[in-house]
Amino acid sequence: MILMTEEQLDRFLNRSRQLIDENRLTGEAYEQLLSETVSMWIDPETDKRIDDRAEAVNMPPGSLAAVYRKGLADWIEHNRFGKGKEQHLHALEDIESFIHNRNDMRAQFPVEWNRVKSFRLKKTQREYRKEKQKQLKAYKREQERKKRERAANS
Repeated sequence: MILMTEEQLDRFLNRSRQLIDENRLTGEAYEQLLSETVSMWIDPETDKRIDDRAEAVNMPPGSLAAVYRKGLADWIEHNRFGKGKEQHLHALEDIESFIHNRNDMRAQFPVEWNRVKSFRLKKTQREYRKEKQKQLKAYKREQERKKRERAANS
């Protein structure tokens, strides 16, 4: 959730409108104004929620956090103020859209989607190696047991 008071939001909107009226609001000026006004800090409760959701859907939490931050910024960029949807809810909906690929959301985040695929592949490889190690240990235990039985029967 973005930590922005109504006073900060009003200041941001008024300054944006002033720059727009003066025809001086370039992309760079807008980003600077936005970064001065908004903190993209994710509160611990939302961070835990993102981590839990990432674990449930087998995705890295960092990728979902990046999608969350982009959702926060999108809400600001598209002037969704006063349209009834809170900013953090919009960002959480973006995360769900990314997970389920609604509106081709993964195409909007190719870097994050590649991280997810890499994460899943590594996890699958780790699980495969662990399973092979278990099988090898079981095989060695069985061989030792048979060896002891042969020695006892001799």
